[in-house]
Amino acid sequence: MVSREVYEVLKAYEKMGVVELIPAENLPTSSETGFNPDSWIFRTGDRVYQNDCVMRAKTKFVASIDSDEIMIPQGNLTMLEFLENEIKNDPKVGGFQLFHQAMQYDPKKMSHLKASRKDFDWKKLEYDWLKTASIHNKNWAMGKSINMPDHVNIISIHFIAQMQHPYKILDVPHAKAVYYHVRISWLGKENPTKENNSHLYEPKLRSFFNDDFVKTVLSNYQKVMKEVETNMGRKPITYYEVFDILPKCLKDWRSYHQCSPLVMCYKDLSNFTEWVYANPSNYEAKYLLTL
Repeated sequence: MVSREVYEVLKAYEKMGVVELIPAENLPTSSETGFNPDSWIFRTGDRVYQNDCVMRAKTKFVASIDSDEIMIPQGNLTMLEFLENEIKNDPKVGGFQLFHQAMQYDPKKMSHLKASRKDFDWKKLEYDWLKTASIHNKNWAMGKSINMPDHVNIISIHFIAQMQHPYKILDVPHAKAVYYHVRISWLGKENPTKENNSHLYEPKLRSFFNDDFVKTVLSNYQKVMKEVETNMGRKPITYYEVFDILPKCLKDWRSYHQCSPLVMCYKDLSNFTEWVYANPSNYEAKYLLTL
């Protein structure tokens, strides 16, 4: 379930050959008891589709990360070069565990976050704020993994759950590579003195977001959004209000029969905008966009 804007962005990436869209099937509601198994699925559902992705992969390495995360090796190697070097040093390595490091951008440089739906204009969005990337000293969080599909059996959200014999997982310290994670809720929050030598990695982080990188991001963004606007037949708009809605409807996600965001936030979000469902069922409202 994604907004129409996100769906059109994904379709544009699919056309470019960098994304493959795979429908995520909803489980059927029992016609006899009315039981909806989707109301019990949260993390389990994520794991199903992540492992499905690994099994479909045609590449040597698969990184299980989100769109607000990035993995950067230290030194002058690309990530692919770094991984190849590590398995050359130890052929029994079949997966890599990278450790978490929070990061942030300067919200004062991100004027688009303050724009209302009416005032937001994607054509005016700049990406110079990427160059303000810095370490954020948020509390510890779980890391993420890079796996080799031919050498793993099962992956979880934050780690490789089971390797194939005789392969093993290599823990990658920050001195070699860092898994960075940024969230909009961290922007502008107090950032106390950096610990664990994280300040040593900030120059490398900043160097990654250089002028050439920003120029490439902006060029790709404009190309994609132009196609999105054409396909939608209207101006794409932002939905920052969602950030205020989600914490409220998801606050009891650990409670009995309250596991699925689809169930918990349905009433609050169903009429918020156009939604695109992978597999529409009777559970969705009739006036939602379904493809």
